[in-house]
Order: sequence, then structure tokens, then C-alpha cells
Amino acid sequence: MRLILLIITLQFSSLLTAVEPANLQLRDARTGKGVSGVVSMRGVDEVVAPVAALVDTLLVGESVHSFDVDGPLLLEIDQPAVMRVEAPGYQTLHTVLRPAPDNRGWTLMLDPVEPVAIPVAPEPDRLRISGWVSDHHRLEPVADARITVAHDGAQAVSGPDGYFEMDVAALPVVDDLPEVLQIEVTARGYPAWTYRDVLAASGGVQVQVQLGGPSREQPVHRQLGHDPVWPEADPGLRQSIAPRGEPGSQPPATITVGFADAGCTEPCCTGSCPHACKFSLEEYTRRGLPKEWIASWGHDALAAGAVAYRSYGAWHVFNPPAHGAYDLCSSACCQVNAPGTVASTNQAVAATAGLMLTLAGDVFRSEYSAQNNNLVGASSCTNQDCDVKAGTCACNDGQAGSPSTGWPCLDDPPGAGQACFGHGRGMSQWGNHYWTQETPPRNWKWQLNHYYNAHGDGTNLRNAFISQVLVIDEVRVFPDQVGPGETLTLELDVRNLAAETHEYVLIGASLRQPPGPFIDDPPNDQPISLPPGHSTVSRSFDIPTDAAQGPYDVYASLFIDVDQNQTVSSNDLPQHLVVLPGALELDDTIFADRFLLEEGFR
Repeated sequence: MRLILLIITLQFSSLLTAVEPANLQLRDARTGKGVSGVVSMRGVDEVVAPVAALVDTLLVGESVHSFDVDGPLLLEIDQPAVMRVEAPGYQTLHTVLRPAPDNRGWTLMLDPVEPVAIPVAPEPDRLRISGWVSDHHRLEPVADARITVAHDGAQAVSGPDGYFEMDVAALPVVDDLPEVLQIEVTARGYPAWTYRDVLAASGGVQVQVQLGGPSREQPVHRQLGHDPVWPEADPGLRQSIAPRGEPGSQPPATITVGFADAGCTEPCCTGSCPHACKFSLEEYTRRGLPKEWIASWGHDALAAGAVAYRSYGAWHVFNPPAHGAYDLCSSACCQVNAPGTVASTNQAVAATAGLMLTLAGDVFRSEYSAQNNNLVGASSCTNQDCDVKAGTCACNDGQAGSPSTGWPCLDDPPGAGQACFGHGRGMSQWGNHYWTQETPPRNWKWQLNHYYNAHGDGTNLRNAFISQVLVIDEVRVFPDQVGPGETLTLELDVRNLAAETHEYVLIGASLRQPPGPFIDDPPNDQPISLPPGHSTVSRSFDIPTDAAQGPYDVYASLFIDVDQNQTVSSNDLPQHLVVLPGALELDDTIFADRFLLEEGFR
């Protein structure tokens, strides 16, 4: 990467007071290394939501400025600007810049087009640690760095591209909590770098090491803190930005997070973050989930957490703070976010790509805390409905909730006997884990509906539902006239509103002569993979030989295969249903005519 210092002044208008030039740089979201790319931007009259389609619509006309970025540059803006960043080998990033007097700069993290899979140890009693070592200032790889794991003394050395990989003994798990792993990195000419907060028992962990930066404040995993900070229920002074009406629930393309450094490694609390880091919503969720949930927990506990984490972040995108520098902070004051991902949590993020929680049509500020059971004990309890000194709570032992803040009492039996550890609002994180240990275990869809809408019986804030990110635009039936025992094809034009591929999608279909029963065809409930954006997919439907003649309504639907068993069931998450009244004519004379034609009769 060729380092340059370029000052670009974009004076769109004088709607806002001009600020000091801010440092702008592009980095690889997975490695931390520098990226060269092309930036297109244009000033807008008001702050708009960073939705990809909207940004592309606004980036037209003579007022669009385009320039190359090949290292840090100084950029000055005096009003909001929409921006698109394109770089070979990376997904296009769509975002919105907001001028803020105290903001010292922006780092735009770009996701590789080809996802970087985290290597996983092949043995269940091993943990594979991999990652990249780079120079914080030069944004280039650092070779010959020595990586040491104090857990068992294992060592590795980074290669010319900064990459390293090593296997260590799996961490012991005691009371469902793995021991903490410590990783140390040393290289000639750099201060030592230490990562003390890895909570993955086995599988795979990937870290991002940036040497030579500011002394890194180690974020303590929220589950390990003796007196954790939980965000207050009142979000404070904010402006609401409408995502501008995509069908379903359009996730924001990017989220802006406050950090103390340009490498997006050092956390800071609300109002004290000098640097703004921009991530895709999915990369933000990948970085944050293993810092808030326990990566050794089961898939369904982590997937429920991924939706809650993503939704909490997305709400702040559409309701940014008045200062405008970033949407939310990177420490436990908001949601913990830091470099480093884990294979198990990445899988949970991928399985729920783009899914959020919505309340009355808007993205929901999905609160959660470690243990929401209403029992005062030795853990830190900040539930406003619990009197810590008196040892009493508004709800009972075996219930979650904080009625005075809008969260009614909810029966939550797996939490019974567990001391309150948090604020009582929204989802109980340890409850996620306990529900996966029940008989039968509860999947992530069930858990989200349990904590956020009481399975459809919730009131007040406990009335949020899982969003829709898969949309059917059109359904076609081929042929539209068939006979009993024949096969037809349903062709669907669909959209995936998430920024990443949904690997576990099912196409369901049924026929019906109202008010009669439905005719289903489960063997052809086709499992498919849906990339972001528009796709055309199809499935077959076998007509029973004893089906009655006449017109039929055709039902076509998309499901997310929650249990990943390639069969539509009540466990799965319905996304979109389209009904075509009278779209199919079933007539056995058609079958007879075809038979005659095939035999050569005229």
C-alpha cells in the first residue's frame, strides 16, 4: 500500500458549518490491512439512511465526485454526503458521512467478495487459532511476528502476508463457561500485543492483530464483568431516519461505530469516541456476537443472539444520536465490538443474515442482558424493578421482566434460581443457553418469539417480531393446465434483502379448491441458496392422481430452514406467501388428449 496524504475538500453547500479535515482510510475488514479503492460521493440536503438502493439512486448527476483512495487522505465535508466505495475483490460499501466537529476521521471496513472461512480444528478437543498481523500505521502485513498462547505454550510465526495458524488444546468448560484464552504477539520494532479475552472452547478463532497502534484497552467480555455497564432504556436525544420503504424489513447497508483509534480496535464509551468506523451490518454482527454471547454455546443460542445484536445496532443506524459522528459506541456502554471472530458465532450470523426484530413496522431496539431472572443474588442487578437491598423484585423467581420500563413479567422456567445479572429487559442471554439444554431444545426462532413477543401474547415492548428479508416479487405456473398425475413447475422471482447469501431457504407450495383442503407436495419443497438481490428460482409440484378437476388456487412461499433439515415444518421461519387465485386448471381430458396425440391419433 502506497501511503499518501491527500487533502480533498468537498464543499457541497453551507447548510452545516465546515469542520476540520478528517482522516479517511480503507481497510480489509478481516485482516485490518489497507485497501485501495474508488470513492464516489455526493452531498445531500439531509441525513438519509445508508440503504444500498437509496445511496445508488442519489449517486447520479454532475454533482457526484469520484476519486481514488490509495492510503490515508484528509477529507473535508460541510454537509451530509452519500458514499459508495468500490475496490477489486471486495463487496461494494454504501454509506452516509455526517460532519461532526469532534470526529477525527473515518475508517471504512470492506468485506472480501469471497468470504474468509475460519479454519476449524478437526479434533473436538482442539482449538485452531488463525489470523493476520499488520502494521497499524502503514496498513501492511508484518512477517515473522511470533504468536504465543499462554494456555499450553503453543507458538506460530506470521508469514510474508502476515497470516498465521496454530492448534492448541481446547479450553476446559466449567459451569457452561470456558476458561479465558490469552494470545500474545511480539515482533521486532513493535511493542508487545496481548489479547486476553477469548472465550471459545474448541473449533476455530480468528484474530486481527494491529501492531504499533495506541495501547489497546482490553474490553472485558460482558459475561465476565463483576459490575457490567448496561445501556440505559432511554436512548437520549436522537433523530429518526426512515429507511424509505423497501418491502419486508430492509437492513441498513452499513453501521457507523465509535472507536478510540483508526484501526477500530480500541473501545470507547458514548460521547467519547474520536473516530468513526464503518462496517457492513453483517461484519459488525460477526465482530460483536462473540464479545457479548459465549461462543461455546449451542447454535440456536448464538443465532438468537445474532438477531438481537444486529437489531439493536440497526435501530441506532435509523435513530442516530444528535452529535452525528457515529451511530453507537464500541464498549459495554452500548454493544461490545472489537476485532476477532469465532467459527461458531460466524455460522450463527450467516444463518440469520439480515434478520432483525420489528415493532409496529420499525426496527426494534432489542435489549438484552446476561440473566433477566427476577431473583436478587450475588451478581450485579440493575433491574429497576428489583430492590437489591430488600432482595425483592416486581416479577417472581422463574420470570424475566421489568414492568416499569415496558417489559411485562414473562414465565422463564430455565432461569429459576439464577441470580439477576443485568437490567431484566428483553432477552436473557443465559436463558438462550438454558433453553437449548431443555427437552426438547428450543430453536432460535422459538427463543426470539419467547423473549420478544411471548409467542404472540406479549404486550407493551414485549411485542416485537422477526423481520422479513426474503421477498417474492412474482410467481409463474407452467403449464397452467394439467391433468391428474402430471407435474407442474412454479417459477419465482425473489429478492434477498440481506447483504449476504441465505444458505438455508425452502420453497413451499400448495394447491387448493376453496373451501376444500390443501394439496401439498413435501418431497419437492426445494432447498435452495439465495444470494443478495434478485434471483429467479423454481420448484416442481407433482399432482396426485386422484385430484379433483377444476380451478385451483396456487400458494407459493419462502421459508428460512431454521432446523436445517431441508423440510418445511412449524420450526421454520415463514418469510413471504403469495396466493394466485384460480391460477391452475386441473382437467383429466387434457391428459386424455395428450395420450391420444402421443399414440398418433388425430
